[in-house]
Amino acid sequence: MTYVDHIRLLSCEFEVQTDSRELMDLLCLVTPRAEQDVPVVTRCTATVDWTGEEFRIDIDGVEDDFELSVTSAVETLCQRLANRAIATLPDHIRVNAATGIHAGSAFLLIGPERSGKTTLALSLMLENIDITGDGLVLLRGSKVIAFPRKFYAREDSLVLLPRLRLIDRLAGSIRNPQEGRVVALDPLELGKSWRIAPAPVSTILYIEPNFGGSSIMRRSGKVEMIQRLLPHCAPPISARRGWLGELCDIVNRAATFVLELGDLDAAVAATIEVLA
Repeated sequence: MTYVDHIRLLSCEFEVQTDSRELMDLLCLVTPRAEQDVPVVTRCTATVDWTGEEFRIDIDGVEDDFELSVTSAVETLCQRLANRAIATLPDHIRVNAATGIHAGSAFLLIGPERSGKTTLALSLMLENIDITGDGLVLLRGSKVIAFPRKFYAREDSLVLLPRLRLIDRLAGSIRNPQEGRVVALDPLELGKSWRIAPAPVSTILYIEPNFGGSSIMRRSGKVEMIQRLLPHCAPPISARRGWLGELCDIVNRAATFVLELGDLDAAVAATIEVLA
């Protein structure tokens, strides 16, 4: 029996075929279902076959991945699909950030690993702020677009978000040996809209963890923000000239802040205030 699903990642649409129901069930847990206002320019077929001993991954006739477990097969497949999709936008600057839309403009939440970025983004979503992405954003010109990916929240952070009522979803989580159990969250499942489209950047917030303390929001200078932002950026795949100047121009046009993230409720209130 063959199971089929279609996955849209910005300009790419993939048809995934597999003979493994287990793999398809796990893939469905992590597949983003956001509306995406980007024209499709590439269509590919990905096949994942279970031989009885290993999973063989083939994308458009290129078979070069062999995985022993269903989890590693899904992770490898998702990474290869994401790489294909990003390659169709070679002139975009890649930034590790969460992003959302407010009053027609985009804002970015940037910070180091375990800074509370995802927790803050989900908290803003619960306050009816339109959050569109959690992991990667792509910048080009003056606009940003979120790369489609579910929101990956660590299980130990869920105690800070009791309104999500995620107990029933934990059985479908993904276990990462280094970070503990991670739950893949979809805004649609939480009753929120999820529409991804390019938008101009109006606000950039850099998050510094201050767990156990107070939350403090302060304005950031442009040079300071560029210095904080650059370690979280990757240049365009095309290696085009002028991308750094473009990034500086985006920062210069945006309102820039540093958020010392301690008390979550205070951080949410301060973020909503600066967005307004």
